[in-house]
Amino acid sequence: MKVYITTDMEGVGGITSWEQVKRESGTPFEEGRALLTGEVNAAVEGALAGGADEIVVVDGHAAGHNFILEKLHPAARYVSAPGSAIVAQALDSTFAAVALLGYHAMAGTPRAIMDHTQHSKTWLNYYLNGKRVGEIAQGAALAGHYGVPVVFVSGDKAACDEAIGLLEGVETVAVKEGYARECALMLAPVKARELIAEGMERALKRRHFCKPFVLETPIEVRIEFQDTAEADRYQRLGWERLDGRTARKTAANALEIIDP
Repeated sequence: MKVYITTDMEGVGGITSWEQVKRESGTPFEEGRALLTGEVNAAVEGALAGGADEIVVVDGHAAGHNFILEKLHPAARYVSAPGSAIVAQALDSTFAAVALLGYHAMAGTPRAIMDHTQHSKTWLNYYLNGKRVGEIAQGAALAGHYGVPVVFVSGDKAACDEAIGLLEGVETVAVKEGYARECALMLAPVKARELIAEGMERALKRRHFCKPFVLETPIEVRIEFQDTAEADRYQRLGWERLDGRTARKTAANALEIIDP
């Protein structure tokens, strides 16, 4: 059984500030990547216990290079610096399941830690076929393009609630609960990792209850930006301008829903 795990950082247990997810911030980032690496290893352990015999993990936050390589679990293989397609770099229809580890809620979600969609400073709302969604839906749609279900999501409670409302049969693990955008009630990292390992094992053992998230094609992709300058830029890239802050395009399939 082949399992694909893609990662973000904002939803990792113990992370509550932007400094922890930005390489240029130094010590806080080193703390954040250590927390991420610990959760990756827990997810790999859980996948093995759930029956996986091949595991690929994508370093999906920002430009990649977030894992502490020498501390990674040896049973998996890893994709670094994946670029814009996030989960799709090495994914194909031979995988049995996809897991989204350390994910966050979409922009505008109340009581969500570091809520945003794709670009925290420029995107306000993001829609696929008229439905406002976030990065969990993006990852699920990319997996669904290959007929592979997302069986597991971890992150803050708001992200888990978002996943449950979107994905049939998904197993979730909430490692923290937001009071405000950068304030959370958190589990200790060791407890978060324990729950992630257990959740991954359960998710794979009941993966047959999950269905791929498949978008009807062609796909309307619509973005409401936070200012007109970004809408201007997308218009120059060939997107249709709908109003001062909104642009859209038509994607032939899910592999085209995330702008480079």
